[in-house]
Amino acid sequence: MADKVDKKPASLLPVAVEEKKKKAAPFPAVQLASLWALFTAVMFVGSLAFTRALTQFITLPSWLREEAELTVAAAAEERAIRHGVAWSTAAQAAAAALAQLLPERRRGSRRALAHFALAATAATHLMFARVVTLFLVADPGDIFWWTVGTADILILAAGDITCFLALLGRLDQFS
Repeated sequence: MADKVDKKPASLLPVAVEEKKKKAAPFPAVQLASLWALFTAVMFVGSLAFTRALTQFITLPSWLREEAELTVAAAAEERAIRHGVAWSTAAQAAAAALAQLLPERRRGSRRALAHFALAATAATHLMFARVVTLFLVADPGDIFWWTVGTADILILAAGDITCFLALLGRLDQFS
């Protein structure tokens, strides 16, 4: 009987397991880029619609907003750019929405759609920058286009560059 070792029965209570602290998952680059594209598309279309409705139904006082006199060529270019912005924002919104709606397992498709949406977004922002320069050339003394237009261009460029770096996987180098 000495051969038998006194064994205790296994405890039925759960064993305390050392819990590992999980790191918070980084914000996915595809989601960041597609949300940026969707946000700017909605803002561009909304601002164009608001401006159109405001100038269509309400006559603004001259002290509030003076209209810049564009040349015939500059006015034609501005209309063409406005048309291009409408098509570009439609493409970027569609691609961004699809990138958001595709399941996670479709990583390649989501990433390709995010790249396309971001490229369309950058094209839209470049068209906006051209419109700002058209109005700055037409009326160099207009403080509105110097302040608001330039600030918008800088903010939009920073957002585009940030999203491109996130999609390329280079954003974590700066943190």
